[in-house]
Amino acid sequence: MQKKSQSNLPAILILFSVIFIGAMIVMFLGFNTVDANHLGVKIKFGKILGIQEPSIQWTGIWTHVEEYDMRTRKLVVDMQGSQSAVDKTGQAIFGTINVNYRIKSDKETVVELYQNIGTDIVISDRLNIDAIVREGFKQATSKYEALEILEKRQEVKETAIENIKRNFPAQYFEIQDVVITNIDFSEEFKSAIESKKVAEQTALREQNQLEVVKFQQQQEIEKFKAENERLKLQGKELNALLIQQQWIAKWSGNLPQYIITTPDQATFLMQLPLAKTS
Repeated sequence: MQKKSQSNLPAILILFSVIFIGAMIVMFLGFNTVDANHLGVKIKFGKILGIQEPSIQWTGIWTHVEEYDMRTRKLVVDMQGSQSAVDKTGQAIFGTINVNYRIKSDKETVVELYQNIGTDIVISDRLNIDAIVREGFKQATSKYEALEILEKRQEVKETAIENIKRNFPAQYFEIQDVVITNIDFSEEFKSAIESKKVAEQTALREQNQLEVVKFQQQQEIEKFKAENERLKLQGKELNALLIQQQWIAKWSGNLPQYIITTPDQATFLMQLPLAKTS
């Protein structure tokens, strides 16, 4: 009998080991972990059991936990190349949109995300977040011509941000900020703008030169007028002197009995006939 008990001992030890390992596996499978800054949705046979906050919990071997990252998500959308937006006339407009957003912090939103949209890894694609951002920028640029966008960059940015916020799935997410940078244009358009600037600067320089010539000509005219006026005055003076010289030349040497003066000609003399003496 003792020999028979000793022969069964290895089988008992093996059975005990199998049971122990199985129990440990069950214990291990029954625990679920939710990382910091995450929330987990507990599911058992397709039924939602509730929310698990960051921790390690015994949830049972048939319970699965889907985690959702509650931290800020950063989305960078490059509107470059074939993905560019266009202006009112079809001119390519480039830009970079940075969007910071996150899942709403209440547990009901996380449950709704799982029920209506899916797991964390697919929610951005299924809600078309990237497409919403691109379309918001395109809607803004299509209202302006390229030259207007060049002059009204801030206004275009504000319009694009309003479009993005209006169409963002606010039921599940809250936007923290939207920043649009690097609004740019095609090389052909920039070359045309540069050529236009050069032409405008050349025209302005020529206009300035024309104004200088006009000013110089006006100065010459004014000088000519002044000189002409001076010559007229000199002519009047010379004419008066010439009359005096002619009068002196014809004077007999006898003083007149009367001198008639006028405001314009104070030196006018008139010889009157002498009175007869008896």
